Amino acid sequence: MQILLLHNYHRTGAPSGDDSVFKNEVSLLQDKGHKVVVYKRYNDELFNASLIKKIPMFIQAIWSIKSYRDIKKIILKEKPDVAHFHNIFPLVSPSAYYACYKMGIPVVQTLHDFRFLCPIAFFFRDGRICEECAKDGLWKGVKYGCFKNSRFQSSIVALILWFHKLIGTWKRKVNFFICLTESERKKFIEFGFPENKIVVKPNFLAGSHDIYSDKSSYAIFMGRLSFEKGVQILLTALKELKDIPLKILGDGHQRDEFKSLAGSLGLKNIEFLGMQSHSEAIKLLHNARFMIMPSLWYETFGLTIVEAFACSKPVIASNLGAMADLVKDGETGLLFEAGNPGELAKKIKWLWENPSEAILMGKRARKEYETKYTPGKNYDMLLDIYKKTIENFHARKTD
Repeated sequence: MQILLLHNYHRTGAPSGDDSVFKNEVSLLQDKGHKVVVYKRYNDELFNASLIKKIPMFIQAIWSIKSYRDIKKIILKEKPDVAHFHNIFPLVSPSAYYACYKMGIPVVQTLHDFRFLCPIAFFFRDGRICEECAKDGLWKGVKYGCFKNSRFQSSIVALILWFHKLIGTWKRKVNFFICLTESERKKFIEFGFPENKIVVKPNFLAGSHDIYSDKSSYAIFMGRLSFEKGVQILLTALKELKDIPLKILGDGHQRDEFKSLAGSLGLKNIEFLGMQSHSEAIKLLHNARFMIMPSLWYETFGLTIVEAFACSKPVIASNLGAMADLVKDGETGLLFEAGNPGELAKKIKWLWENPSEAILMGKRARKEYETKYTPGKNYDMLLDIYKKTIENFHARKTD
């Protein structure tokens, strides 16, 4: 099977989570012997352009003539069996779907976030969950200036989404959508996406991971240091648990604010370790008793949870979105009410004081990883999606 994989990268040198997922998927398919043709564009094209050039590039985010022509040429030359899109915004653009349709190639789209429903992609505004654009119309995001705190830029994103919803792009030109979790799938169905065209396939971890370490001298947080990740909830929860050590891995624009908060709460049991290499982060995770993920927004997946599972570590997480899908309460970790530091403190205290339960949950977590999140398991799911997409596409053509 020949596969055309398409992705709009974030800026060079600053890869995002979906950039890494895309690269892993390309490598996985190549390792399995498939011919993979890659079409990619980088946001550097936009950021490095002069102001005069940026305006037409913004317009082409609605319909990119370049992407349309490029993809038609690639299909004509390479003759792929299926096209699999990851991020299309802003430079690949939805015009790429139409190029595939014109050339008779079925389309699969992975939904890494809620961009098709929300201008900022994460259903989060002013420190809380917000679904107003999906419920009441995309003009709400323009009113609030959600995208980069700019009504102008928000209006461009809203226009793209509104126009392609109006002409039926998502429903008519995409044959299958891949959601990363069941809760994400339910959200898209709730807001009008066709149920029979959405399947669930999680992300996977590349490489191998050691099964178990009996060292467990601290709890760990791994992630961006920002409000939506719930770091302030975690610090507040530890106010009454000053004997439990915590290592915080990651960086972000609110790092100094969180350090000040930890100081004001008298938390001397916390280490802010900053950004770490992936290998060092995994080493630190191996020596933790459990990981904590106190996010306040819908994580569309949460790959760090799967990394914890691969290292046989249970996870204490908010009961929202993907986190509630991935963590089985009482089996592979514990769930708490999002934004409730008192309940989080109780969960941390219990799991810290019951190390044998933490070990047992960690072993179950490892089993969950082996069952769902290895490259081999993911390849089987992905190939099945491709085969069904191709079969359904050609069956409709002959009806």
